[in-house]
Amino acid sequence: MNPSTPTNERGPPARSPSVPEPLRAGAFWSAVLLPFCSLALLASGLGTTAEYLLFGSLVAANVAALIAGHGYGR
Repeated sequence: MNPSTPTNERGPPARSPSVPEPLRAGAFWSAVLLPFCSLALLASGLGTTAEYLLFGSLVAANVAALIAGHGYGR
């Protein structure tokens, strides 16, 4: 076979996912919804240290959910 001839091979077989599918689905939808919570907190104003910590926690949770739910629906 000529190296320039296209084949139906897609490369090495996919590894088994490291995150179970139900957890991946939950992480995906959390990543979709958490920014709305952050926006609501920002709209009400950040005045105390506890509110800043809550906002930082929401951002960290959103990043973790983005990473864990990245491959959902593929």
